[in-house]
Amino acid sequence: MPNLARTLARGRAASAARMPSRAKVRRPAGRVEASNGLKVTAWQVVYEDVPFELSGEHRGASSSRTLTLPGGLTVQVALRVGKFTTDTSDPADGDHIEITAGENAGLVLRIVEGDWQDNATTRRVPVFAVPRPTEWE
Repeated sequence: MPNLARTLARGRAASAARMPSRAKVRRPAGRVEASNGLKVTAWQVVYEDVPFELSGEHRGASSSRTLTLPGGLTVQVALRVGKFTTDTSDPADGDHIEITAGENAGLVLRIVEGDWQDNATTRRVPVFAVPRPTEWE
């Protein structure tokens, strides 16, 4: 296993070096009352400034997924892959990623599936673009 550990360490370092962007990760943390009396989502910052890369799902291509929204509306969304370093230990389903620096700065993404895999050089999570939550203003 020592050889695997060295190989993983080299691969993880190389992967981190290729991450051109920085991101902030926020998690919905319940509902709170806003100053106007409306209930809004409270957001917990999970990561403030982490390395990040946005890519297509398979070899640079982007696939799509059909989602059914409340009220029965069905929409097709582009499904991409967000990549974090492996020390980003707990991205979760429903977390929102705001790209704060890089080619896609300002883009907001929602994590579809935050599960981890064994022996990976990068923490890859499927994501899709969403509007910036008004509570972040």
